[in-house]
Parts: sequence; structure tokens; C-alpha cells
Amino acid sequence: MRLKDHVGREIKVGASIVYPVRRGSEMKLKQLTVQQIVPGNENKLPSVSGYNTDGRRVHVHNLDNVIVIVPLGQQYETTT
Repeated sequence: MRLKDHVGREIKVGASIVYPVRRGSEMKLKQLTVQQIVPGNENKLPSVSGYNTDGRRVHVHNLDNVIVIVPLGQQYETTT
């Protein structure tokens, strides 16, 4: 099973993604470099894990809110 972001791009190991974070009333976006993709099963949703720009290990479970960052000038294939 291939994991996709909010706009249909495939999430791969090594990709940079952006995900929303809420701390109290503050909302911001954080960046993460994907190190591992954890497949889901009938009891658990799939997730990704890696390190954010602060060097902290993060697990993201809600992949509907994730966007893969595409460097300027590069094409990123979308899978349908």
C-alpha cells in the first residue's frame, strides 16, 4: 500500500513533509524528514516517523493533513 499526502503525492522514505501542530491557541506548520513508514493494519492506521527541524523524533498518524514538499524546479510524480 502506498501512502499519499493531501494532494495525492506519494510519501516516500527520505521525503520532506509538512504537518500541522497545535499548542494551545497557536497553530503552526512543522517540517519532517521521513525516516520510516509504518504500515497500518485492521486495528491501526498507517503512519510515518522521522526527525523534525528541531531534531526531535516525531510520529505523524493523521496523513490527511500532510503535504510533501517539492523543491522548486523539480517535478514530483502523482500517482492516481
